[in-house]
Amino acid sequence: MGHRAKYFLFPVFAALLWSCSSGGAPSNKRAASEPTAVVYPSAPADPVIEWIGVIGTRGDVDKRKRTWKKVLVGDEEVEASLMAPTAVAIGPDQTLYVVDQHLRGVVIINQDEQRFELFRGSAPGSLFQPVGVAVADDGTLYVSDASSQAVYAYDAALEFKMAYGGAKVFDRPTSVAVTAGGDRIAVCDTERHAVDVIDTATGETVMTWGGHEHSAREGEFNFPVAATFDAEGYLYVSDYLNFRIQVFDPAGDLDLIFGSAGDNPGDLNRPRGLVADAANGVLYEVDGAFQLVQMFNLDGELLMWFGEPGQGPGQFSLPSGIAMRDDLLVVADTLNHRVQLFRFLGSPQ
Repeated sequence: MGHRAKYFLFPVFAALLWSCSSGGAPSNKRAASEPTAVVYPSAPADPVIEWIGVIGTRGDVDKRKRTWKKVLVGDEEVEASLMAPTAVAIGPDQTLYVVDQHLRGVVIINQDEQRFELFRGSAPGSLFQPVGVAVADDGTLYVSDASSQAVYAYDAALEFKMAYGGAKVFDRPTSVAVTAGGDRIAVCDTERHAVDVIDTATGETVMTWGGHEHSAREGEFNFPVAATFDAEGYLYVSDYLNFRIQVFDPAGDLDLIFGSAGDNPGDLNRPRGLVADAANGVLYEVDGAFQLVQMFNLDGELLMWFGEPGQGPGQFSLPSGIAMRDDLLVVADTLNHRVQLFRFLGSPQ
């Protein structure tokens, strides 16, 4: 199997939670003594990734003191917060769509608009157990719901448009990805060990890979958990318990397989969220065991990584989903109850 031409390679460097601030959630604030810039790799190498902030509460978006609405929980008013963000997508206007399974909805965040609100679908596309999320360039929002065994589409005004799948198609739809043109979505059906590609206009399934129990054969899966399209139409799939990533070309042919279990840089211990930047030749993989993000070229060769376990800037506790639009990267930092924002500064020289 061949893949596209190699890109740069350089040395590897080592319903809203309404909870009180005293509830044990880690702080999203940096200490005054910490450096003003967190970049990867560290000097003297040219920086490639810059940490730019976190969002975990409404107060991280709306800075007006004591002016945002709080919600009464028991006898106490508490601030709206993320609890278990597991997937994220970025809209064309930089709005963030964060699936929070604890809240049973999608938290919609827009910093410019000081917006931080929970979306639980619109009938007949009400959400009960959302898992995956994707946004097309026209603002169409796609959310997979494991309980309903469907993927729901909503227009830019969040009005229900269409349902895809259902019990006759999916067992447990999880990750959902959308092509750059919005004509197709890919859905990981994790318990069925399959990935389906669906025509968004007709709702028809046009491609299916896998569907066998725990298969390690090429083009089949052992719990696929995440998928992403790049701008050229290639589809990348995290094959979770096969500890590998499989890549399919726009015609549906298997193009590349890479990865194996292990504890060394470039291994895929628990591959989760994926996002591909074809323009710069980078595939980002969130690894839930290493608790960092690995960056590969499009031939599956490790370029670098960023992050480490912890609660500070650029540190993760069970990171899950990742999204990219333009130069903005967002990672769902699940057990730190937040999303972290990074900026891609450019390919190294």
